[in-house]
Amino acid sequence: MFKKKIKNLKIRHINIFLRVLRKLAYFILDCFGYLVFLLFLLTSKRKKFSKGDIKKILIIRLDRIGDVLLSTPAIRAIRFAFLGCQLHVLVSDYTKDLLINNPHIDRLLVYKKDKLSRDYSLAIALHPGLRQNYLTFISGARFRIGYTGWGGGFFLTHRLKDDRIKRIRHEVESALEAVGMAGGVIQDKHLDISVTQEGERFAVNFFSEYGLQDKDLIVAIHPGARQVYIRWKKEGFAQVAERLIREDNAKVILIGSKEEEALIKEVVSLMKEKPILAVGLKLTEVVSLIKRCNLFIGNSSGPMHIAAALGVPVVAIFGSIHPLDSYKEWGPWGTSQVIVSKDLNCRHCHPSDCKTFDCMRLISSEDVLEAAQKLIYVKNG
Repeated sequence: MFKKKIKNLKIRHINIFLRVLRKLAYFILDCFGYLVFLLFLLTSKRKKFSKGDIKKILIIRLDRIGDVLLSTPAIRAIRFAFLGCQLHVLVSDYTKDLLINNPHIDRLLVYKKDKLSRDYSLAIALHPGLRQNYLTFISGARFRIGYTGWGGGFFLTHRLKDDRIKRIRHEVESALEAVGMAGGVIQDKHLDISVTQEGERFAVNFFSEYGLQDKDLIVAIHPGARQVYIRWKKEGFAQVAERLIREDNAKVILIGSKEEEALIKEVVSLMKEKPILAVGLKLTEVVSLIKRCNLFIGNSSGPMHIAAALGVPVVAIFGSIHPLDSYKEWGPWGTSQVIVSKDLNCRHCHPSDCKTFDCMRLISSEDVLEAAQKLIYVKNG
């Protein structure tokens, strides 16, 4: 036990050291980069931003499912501000299907697959980082908007300070601030998500195969998450799923990626009542499946944001309220929701430094079930 504590302490100290080292590297890189670009600016003319000069726009969002969905109000705001311009959006291959039918996008580009032209007028990076800022530069855009603080700020012509650590606000609002610098017109703040014919066909066949009907209470549960420290305990998910099946006659679908198959099997092994499994599906299939559910229960994850974008009531389980993981920044947006969390004094810590994970461990199945009961009939009235 003592050796384990010593090992955990070493890991926490290493994590802290690596974060400091990474920030120092970004600082040194930025100092050198700003010096080079300052010399360039002193020897060249720089044009003031004007909407009339914008003909072709690139929006960059290379991170995960939730990040892309939470950026859709910002994409829409740019579309309405520049109706006569070409609007291209660059995303990862993993998230492209979320935007495949988005009516506001003229062309969807996949990072590392599609060649990036160099004739853009305006490029906007919606997430801080050296790679994103560099991509604005190689796009050839005269006007380049993005965030400083995580490297490559010198590539930008118009900069926003990434102050999420000090000023907690939802990611939707952060993305809207970035496009606001370019004159984005905010119509509303709902999320856009693409539903495909392929996904719909799959969902219809899936429901038919398992005998699911519109009159059934159908609950999607996703026990996985990107990081282990934001996952609620598998025993809790098993208890919640079993009681929903037994007490509410619910049809429970456990959703997970191929990488989460082992976790799903562990949850099932703890249950007497067996749920329906939907593991390793395509993103388009996950969207259409969740769309037909009455309730979603899960951690802070991509499927949680998919449910929120589709208007499915969400029970979201959150532990730490550190700004980089807080429900105030990354919670479900624009849907009926209940956030389940524990109000502990230590929950402001960075999760990778945590000693106990009490903020997740102390959430009980009763806490989650109580939240579920508040929402369970919202969708069907």
